[in-house]
Amino acid sequence: MTVFQQVLWMYVNLRVLGKQPRSPLSGESLIQYAAALEIQYSRICVHLGLRRRRYAYAIASRIINLLGLIEAAEPLPSRLLIMLDQQLR
Repeated sequence: MTVFQQVLWMYVNLRVLGKQPRSPLSGESLIQYAAALEIQYSRICVHLGLRRRRYAYAIASRIINLLGLIEAAEPLPSRLLIMLDQQLR
């Protein structure tokens, strides 16, 4: 899984859990942003418990299988697309 795919996966999971993923910060790399989303996801999961996390994971997996990873994560912030472009260069 690429870093961008991991970010998209976190985006979908956070939204399924009912939370808005934080926006990328100016000057932040894609790897740093992926780590920040992972921390946000982990903190939310600690409060929600294992059952709720597994349920959200199953729903997110179904949504991704149905729509595809990019479509499931949309709308994406423009800053994230800029970060992806910078990483590909």
